Amino acid sequence: MTGFEVDPGRLSRHAKEFDALVERAAGIAGELAHALDGAPWGGDVVGRSFAAAHAEPAAKALEQVKGVADGLGGVGGTFAAAARHYQAGDSAAADAIRGA
Repeated sequence: MTGFEVDPGRLSRHAKEFDALVERAAGIAGELAHALDGAPWGGDVVGRSFAAAHAEPAAKALEQVKGVADGLGGVGGTFAAAARHYQAGDSAAADAIRGA
């Protein structure tokens, strides 16, 4: 025995928790997009100066926050798939041992 142990049910349950995290991250990205929409820093001299320094980093930050939601969805999906594959492999091995 290798000492390796998996609880596919638990892994599957925790994989579902990523759905709420994806929703939360997507909501944050939406709020940030709304806050940045339409040059919120204004069009006066000070606003344009601020935009010159901060508009590009703000846009990059928005893209990264959007990427967090996508990444979390990928992790949750990967965990769920791992649980399914492990369970299928374990069942197939048990069937082979039983001679089914």
